[in-house]
Amino acid sequence: MGRTARAALLTVLGALVLAAVACAAPAQPATLLDVTTRQTICGGTIPPPGQPFCRTSPSSRNITVSSGRTVVASGRTGADGRLVVAVPAGPLNVAVPDAQPYETCDSPAAAAVAGQTVGVTQTCTIYAP
Repeated sequence: MGRTARAALLTVLGALVLAAVACAAPAQPATLLDVTTRQTICGGTIPPPGQPFCRTSPSSRNITVSSGRTVVASGRTGADGRLVVAVPAGPLNVAVPDAQPYETCDSPAAAAVAGQTVGVTQTCTIYAP
């Protein structure tokens, strides 16, 4: 095969590859859960007048995301209390698997929508004497 024929063949093959890429179905956006974990401390010293008895702040925690009894995602939230994880669409629950016995942690439900990011806030509360 001559040089001109090879160049023409490569040009045709390149055009076919570009056409195949252009015809491919666009990628669907990911289904994400934006988890925020917080810690609330109630009690302890009596706060000054006008200050709340309970104080809430972001908390870095291990979390699991479950669909029914199946864990579909897990991770650790950052110092800002946030973690974004890819999840399947549908009903989900967020839990803190290593919560301490002196903490009361909720397990909020979330409804993940295909191709969207859904936020959910999980809170652990400590009641200090």
